[in-house]
Amino acid sequence: MMGNESSQLSGLEIEEKAIEVTDFWCHYQATINDSCRYFSLKGDGSVSVFKGEAAVGPLWSISTPLEKFSNNLLKYRHPCIVRYISAWQQRSTLHLATEYVQPLSHILPSLTPLQICIGLNNILRALVFIHEQAGMSHNNVSVSAIYVTGDGQWKLGGLQYLCPFSELTAAYLRHARIHRYDKAVDPNEDSYEITTKVDQYAFAVLVDDVFKECKDDEVPHLKEFKKYCRDCLQHQNPAKRPNLSEVLQHNFFNHEFISIYKFLNFLPLKSEEERCQFFANILDNLKCYDEETVAKQLGGLLLSRLTMLDQTARKDVIPFILKPKNDRITHGEVPGFFSLSVFKEHIKPRLMQLFGVRDSQIRMLLLRHFSKFVHVFSHEELSQHILPELLLGIKDTDDSLVSATLICLSELVPILGADTVIGGKRSKFFTDGRPNSKPKSLLPGASPLTENNVYLAKSLRDLPCSEEIYESDDRNELISFDKTLTLNERPSPVGGESLDDEIISTELHTKQKADSEDDWSDWDNRQLTTKPDSPIFEENNKIGQLVNIETVDDKIPSNSDANSKIVSESRTTLLQKAAMQAKKNIVDISELDIKNQKFDYSKKGSDEFDFFADMAPVIEKPAVVNIAQNSENVSSKLNFVPDENIDENEGWGESWND
Repeated sequence: MMGNESSQLSGLEIEEKAIEVTDFWCHYQATINDSCRYFSLKGDGSVSVFKGEAAVGPLWSISTPLEKFSNNLLKYRHPCIVRYISAWQQRSTLHLATEYVQPLSHILPSLTPLQICIGLNNILRALVFIHEQAGMSHNNVSVSAIYVTGDGQWKLGGLQYLCPFSELTAAYLRHARIHRYDKAVDPNEDSYEITTKVDQYAFAVLVDDVFKECKDDEVPHLKEFKKYCRDCLQHQNPAKRPNLSEVLQHNFFNHEFISIYKFLNFLPLKSEEERCQFFANILDNLKCYDEETVAKQLGGLLLSRLTMLDQTARKDVIPFILKPKNDRITHGEVPGFFSLSVFKEHIKPRLMQLFGVRDSQIRMLLLRHFSKFVHVFSHEELSQHILPELLLGIKDTDDSLVSATLICLSELVPILGADTVIGGKRSKFFTDGRPNSKPKSLLPGASPLTENNVYLAKSLRDLPCSEEIYESDDRNELISFDKTLTLNERPSPVGGESLDDEIISTELHTKQKADSEDDWSDWDNRQLTTKPDSPIFEENNKIGQLVNIETVDDKIPSNSDANSKIVSESRTTLLQKAAMQAKKNIVDISELDIKNQKFDYSKKGSDEFDFFADMAPVIEKPAVVNIAQNSENVSSKLNFVPDENIDENEGWGESWND
């Protein structure tokens, strides 16, 4: 379960369950959504977060252990030291974000002796840097202070006890002893006047711990190195303990595999001639080692920016690294170096990172070999990570880059579909212009034997056939020979075959049908109904006669004059039979075993049921109502009828005329 955390890192999600709990902090795994600025082998923004509280002790009066660890990571940067990302305070808890790492104790049992050897080389280089460049003493070299990144690289941590040599006293070591690894503490440490050789003793103990379950012959010079650690690094007199830089010169850290690892790490310091010779032979030298160890320890270095920009590596190394191994290799094909499972686990995450690099040379190299490894990505990885980067490439001003990108996009169309790759709405602008006048089975040269020899060879053996099929020296080549067989022709269902097929079949197999008429009781009922004067009938009849004549010619030798009369009579007989067969009229359909019902459409009576009777519209004539008008009883204020009998002077005032 994930939980949001208020922090200086936007989009940070920290897991609730800690993977490691120590006296000073808890180690959590987390994810940053906006992870473009942070290195993550998985490509999902994975980081590590350490949460620490205040601690009690004389060494932590000014700052907490996690705060010292964080400050030292920020100050001392080295490829073999855990990389610092950010730190912030939330209430009383300090948070430290680093690159994605795991405690060495969690994965040590699964490591090979060769991987342990490379890991010790990294830790030794980090200690040499701290001693000689920073002038500091680590004071806590042990398994608990070592972490492993996602690509298998060992990184030095546990810098909370880091102290300058000038301030390193017996009292300081005594105060720190309560939390230090007991086995890594020299029993006589308090009595020594020289305190600068504490890390040598602890490193010898570390070598003994990590190789506890390994045999001495599993790594070159391992037995010698263990003896060297006991006799020199754990010498009772600290003054006789060698500097750690001298330990790097031991044969244990200079065998072939370690030498390859070192060369790739320090590639910028090598000359052009050294690089050419190295990359020309590197793959041959690595074939004798376990491929998973090679991929885990050297995969990132083989696909680093410096390696991919080297001309010799681009020609002799990269084409083999970017192609998964295939059991079936065609002639002239470049074989892959890593198997498919190893490629997916260790090389694919690195490729997803490289597609985010804005370097035209690296992108062109990936595009050139894109078809070799595109199938190792999942559908989601292609659509969510690879496709957006390719779409960005087609907008570049470099025409060569755009051209190569378009070719790679065409590789994605069969996988993701054109809608996903090009987007937008599509329309059909092109049609199939091939002629479609005849069925494929009637086209010349479309014999089933030429399409699927193996299938039809089996079918022809299993089913009755008029020809025998013989295999030649080539297993896929079939040769047919005519051999006349008497076969009973099956009656075709009504309407089951075309007219052309009926006539041709009738002419070709007239003789066979005549021999098999007794086997079919209803054969006489099946006749052709085409009119004799029809153009189609005449044309098809000619075709049938021609085919029939050609068949007879093939069966009767033409070089014999004595047989010419027989040939003529055979042709005449066959033509007469075909004509008689075509003139037969079909019998009445009522005699066939078909249940039909005759209906007289001339009858129209009460027996006929009208299914649409209730759907006829009913239009009734409106009734007219006569209303008698009585003008005498109707009064209206609008009726004005003058009274003729009224005196015209009535109603006026008496004094009107005065």
